[in-house]
Amino acid sequence: MHVPLETLALIMLVTFAGYVIFGMTGFGASPITIPVLAHFLPLPFVLALCSVLDLTTATLLGYRTRREAEKRELLALLPFTLAGVALGVTLLVNLPREATLAGLGLFVCGYALYAASRRPFARTLSRAWAAPLGLAGGLFGALFGVGGPPYVVYVTGRVPKPAAQRATIVLMVIVSVGLRVIAFATAGLFAARGLAMAAAALLPVAWLGLWVGHRIHLGAPPGVLARIVAVVLFVSGASLLYRSLGGIGLPAAPV
Repeated sequence: MHVPLETLALIMLVTFAGYVIFGMTGFGASPITIPVLAHFLPLPFVLALCSVLDLTTATLLGYRTRREAEKRELLALLPFTLAGVALGVTLLVNLPREATLAGLGLFVCGYALYAASRRPFARTLSRAWAAPLGLAGGLFGALFGVGGPPYVVYVTGRVPKPAAQRATIVLMVIVSVGLRVIAFATAGLFAARGLAMAAAALLPVAWLGLWVGHRIHLGAPPGVLARIVAVVLFVSGASLLYRSLGGIGLPAAPV
């Protein structure tokens, strides 16, 4: 797979920015990295690459915050997440590329609008919501690589303390991406040429972004961070949707 130097520099910049946001919020880099990288690389390649980056960085962050996580909420989500991952991988290997990219763009834009307007829950969310939101997280994670938003909705509705919310979401990212890695390996996505080299090149960039984001998280107002992330998500999702409909003349993803 040949990637021009300027494209490689952009990929590294996007990866760094995505993991800065991961370090700040805890809900994963994929809502930022995948919609942008899918402009330049095949979506199955991007999903496999980002799953490796997400799993390693989430493990680093999760180890530091594991004691604050509400593990009972993870157990409630787990069986439904597993079912969603199985369904998502099945759709991924069968859906046309443009339809998948359009679906990803719509999903990211929708979540950006939700994140920008979200208000704290007036009362605790019922645990029964673990079924649809866990299923959605597994499905969207496997199909689009963006499984974090449904988990964010569930955890923020169940866990009142912000530090515990972030820690719980990070652990759910580890579990969800771990399941995704197993499913992608079974489907043969990790056999793509150049994947190991790309992961080795981008891991240090992702780790640096995670460290910077964690430092920013310690002193930044959560509301400001959430709105910045929402704007970035909407722009990246809208550009991907526009391109999937033939509106942006970016270079075709190499095969």
